[in-house]
Amino acid sequence: MMKIRYIILMVLAGVMTIFSCDNDELFEREQYKKTFALLSDDDGFNIFSEEHDLELTDSPGFISAICGGSLPTEKDINIAIIEDDDLLADYNSRNFGDETGKHARRLPQSNYDIAKYNITIPAGERKGLMSIEVNANGLSPDSVYMLPLSVARFSSYEMNLDKRTVLYRVYMKNYYATNTSEVNYNYRSKIDGINYIGLKRVFPVHGNSVRIMAGNISFESNENIINSGAIVLTVDENNNVQITSWKNMTVTQIDGDPDFPNTFSIVDDGYNKYKTFLLHYKYSVNEEEHDIQEELRIEFEEEIKY
Repeated sequence: MMKIRYIILMVLAGVMTIFSCDNDELFEREQYKKTFALLSDDDGFNIFSEEHDLELTDSPGFISAICGGSLPTEKDINIAIIEDDDLLADYNSRNFGDETGKHARRLPQSNYDIAKYNITIPAGERKGLMSIEVNANGLSPDSVYMLPLSVARFSSYEMNLDKRTVLYRVYMKNYYATNTSEVNYNYRSKIDGINYIGLKRVFPVHGNSVRIMAGNISFESNENIINSGAIVLTVDENNNVQITSWKNMTVTQIDGDPDFPNTFSIVDDGYNKYKTFLLHYKYSVNEEEHDIQEELRIEFEEEIKY
């Protein structure tokens, strides 16, 4: 009986050893496996976001591929990239369905340049880049713009199939504002002799221009309201401001006011620094004309340049 029990124990020990060896081999294989993926900000739709400066007609950006595995690669990984509009169609369909007004737009071909549709991860390295130059001027600050890209083929090792695509999202900025996040200036204004204070949303539209709602018209993410109530502030090389209509607003700039001279400046009160607009204009809405004297300002810190 003891002999039979001993034989059974030996057999079980052998089976466990084989199982353990298989597990170790699998773990080792997974640990050392070399797999690359396109880098993105999220795990849902593989979106990678980049902020582009409206002051540049060729603002630089990139997408990147990263290779995993505990050991370095012995060969280059050459990855061919293609534009794939089906990715954007799928993103819009799954997120917004038939609500086309909410759909992300494809970045127009006239607004970007890609010299080479290829990413190379050199042997022994972990990362490779593909450059994208973007001219964001002419894009609407109210729309989402994406460039859909995917891997067409690759030369070596393995690819993470869940990370073979990227939606390259374009944000815009200039010195005065960005649309990466909400930018709200504090305002104090006198409208037809009545004082108002509050916050006003500011959008970048060109290298030296921003868009605001006129007077105390509230901003809403509605094309008709924006088109009928928004104005544009353009700052020249002398920091003088020209006030014009965004679309359909009737606006007249009033010059010669010493307190609100239609200028942009940096104001330092000894404690903080503020980007500051001083404006005077009239606008008409529903056949009523309103006179606006307005200060817009936002606190900021100078960038340190090394």
